[in-house]
Amino acid sequence: MQQNAILHQHLESVSAQATRIRQAADAPIDPNIEAGEPSEDSDNRLSELRSVVNYLRKEKGIVDLQLEMSKRENEVLKSQTERLSQTLQETRTALAEVITVLIVHHDLF
Repeated sequence: MQQNAILHQHLESVSAQATRIRQAADAPIDPNIEAGEPSEDSDNRLSELRSVVNYLRKEKGIVDLQLEMSKRENEVLKSQTERLSQTLQETRTALAEVITVLIVHHDLF
């Protein structure tokens, strides 16, 4: 349950940031910027966009690492499954041999 809450919180955070990016992209361009005089508001928007980009880069790194770890874990689990399947097959074969010996032994008496 805690993982779901964290995931939900993370999703809300990313959605809010995406909304801010869209709003900043849709905002009219300040005529002072075109004249080479950036306003405080445009500086704030630019700063906010940079922080969003930095955040997204960090998140991408985290997600890439999680993906790599999941791939490795998947390989380990596949290997374990193959070993267990082989052991199961060997056990079935040995059990069949024991049953055959017992049947033959029982028929002799």
